[in-house]
Amino acid sequence: MQFSLPEIRPKEWIHRIKEEFFPPRILDKYVFSEFVKIFIGALVTLGFLALMSSYSDIKGDMASSKGGKIHGWLFILFRLPQMLIQYIMNIAILFSVSFTVGQFSANKELVAMMAAGISFRRIVTPIVAFSCVLWFAAFFLKQTVVAPLNARANEEHKMLKEGDQNTLVGVVYQKHFKGQEGFYYIYYYDTKEEEIKGGFNYICLTQEQTPDYLLVAQRAKFDYQKEVWILKGVEETKFDEELQVVSVQKFTEKEYKLPEKPDYFKKLKGSVEEMNFFELSEEKENRIKKGLSYGDVDIAKHTLFAEPLLIVVLTLVGCASGFFTKRMAIVSSLGVSIGVALLYMVMDPSFKSLGENEVIPIWLASWITPMLFLSGLYVVYKRLKV
Repeated sequence: MQFSLPEIRPKEWIHRIKEEFFPPRILDKYVFSEFVKIFIGALVTLGFLALMSSYSDIKGDMASSKGGKIHGWLFILFRLPQMLIQYIMNIAILFSVSFTVGQFSANKELVAMMAAGISFRRIVTPIVAFSCVLWFAAFFLKQTVVAPLNARANEEHKMLKEGDQNTLVGVVYQKHFKGQEGFYYIYYYDTKEEEIKGGFNYICLTQEQTPDYLLVAQRAKFDYQKEVWILKGVEETKFDEELQVVSVQKFTEKEYKLPEKPDYFKKLKGSVEEMNFFELSEEKENRIKKGLSYGDVDIAKHTLFAEPLLIVVLTLVGCASGFFTKRMAIVSSLGVSIGVALLYMVMDPSFKSLGENEVIPIWLASWITPMLFLSGLYVVYKRLKV
């Protein structure tokens, strides 16, 4: 038995699309114009609600800020594109599609269109095509606009929190680092004073990867002229080949020549939301070098592609829900929008958490939510037969 693949003829395929959609038919213009009006209205409404929600979240910080309220408003402004791409656009397109198609169905316009010999898939094609354009636009904007603006938003938030006695911004963290000759445990690196405070621990390994000596210090500062670390309140423990303690000495202050310099211990570049694809790849290599976890970086790399696809998924969900609407389209649309949004908000973070903790592969954690939705939609549209 022989299997053969259908012959692909790009020129013929492009010609059919041109014949079918260019110039747009009156029906395409009507369906698309009705959808766009509702979509823009939903974007504006949800954008305003998002701004109010953001202001409510940080108004306490703005009231007590010593850095100036302007930083709070700038934080909201720079954060808006992220909210627009990640939340507002998805909910707006789901609501507007399900409402538009639902109105056509409830008013029997959908029946009239299909009675004229036009399939349901053909009727909603302009809307689906628009969602595909939004998919690519969202991916491009996340790379070129959203990531740098997220970095600006975080900087403005730091300035807003500056002077808050209850918050240490950008300095506090506890991390293990893999060095060239051993391992470090750092409590926090004070970038202003360029000093490690609260604890500096280092274990040096031999070529056989056994402990050579252990340093436990209260503070550590690098001397750039001598290129040595000055450790304060240090306890030095040495081991022999049998891992037995040879000596334990305490010093008020002592100099050590260690392979790593201060830049090695500065905080990671920032949130993964601040990085584009190439910066994420660089961050992953940096974390591997330092022996740090990089699950969130891998998740973010996949999310750059998987998250915008949700726009297309929700468009197809809205078309299907609108098709089954008989009356009161706005109630049905709101119900579907809220239900699908809640389901997504539960599923997506849950799977990503499993991926970061290496319970499931990271690629699966990032793609499983849209793939499950697409699989369910495939079954629904196959049964529609329209």
